[in-house]
Amino acid sequence: MKSESKVPLYYQLVEIFEEKIADGTWAKGTKIPSERVLSEQYGVSRITVRGAIEELSRSGMVDKIQGKGTFVISKQIVQDLGGIYGFSDEMRKQGRISYTKVVTKEVITASKKTAETLNINIDDKVIFLERLRFNENDEPIMLEKTYFPYDKYQFMLEENLNEYSLYELLEQKYNVVYDSAVERFKACRLNASEALLLKAERENQKFGLLIRRVSYIDGKVENFSSIVTKGDIFEFTVRLGAR
Repeated sequence: MKSESKVPLYYQLVEIFEEKIADGTWAKGTKIPSERVLSEQYGVSRITVRGAIEELSRSGMVDKIQGKGTFVISKQIVQDLGGIYGFSDEMRKQGRISYTKVVTKEVITASKKTAETLNINIDDKVIFLERLRFNENDEPIMLEKTYFPYDKYQFMLEENLNEYSLYELLEQKYNVVYDSAVERFKACRLNASEALLLKAERENQKFGLLIRRVSYIDGKVENFSSIVTKGDIFEFTVRLGAR
């Protein structure tokens, strides 16, 4: 701990604890040391330690159990927003083995909003794909709903999307490569169906993140997705260049 640093001790301690969770020093299920032990170890007051732990609790990384102690419950997934990414690929890069469960795969008719986004006519056929994504601990962490124009993507109905990455499948088997995408992010509260599928039982998990993505090839819309995650799962990063 650097007392001469301009960064308050409280924030320094939060960063240290987050790093211990991120690198696996404090693995999921680990009971972290007591406030007294941490206070002595880092040379700060117990009030400072308590504040740092409260911050971890608010972010959903630890859970304080009365009479038992404080336990690690989450390792956040860091997502770089510097380019187009696929969930499965990014999880593998971070050493987070994951799998997908298809909840819904069906043909529907385009609503006004869907038709406008995909540049098709109202009531045209659309392939609706709803997938639940899991981390390496078999925990559901993201619910993704994707809409494809039927005429171009009807082959999706025959594919086993429980086993294959959507991006890998489209690129390697069908030579469909998205060259750009636009994402919009918004804080949200999970609805009852989303909370049930994601097993969002704690209150801090029910306030999540809504991501809307539109994918393009040569400026033409190919599909759009609506993604919701539990609030304690993802941390997004953006690299900024010098001015």
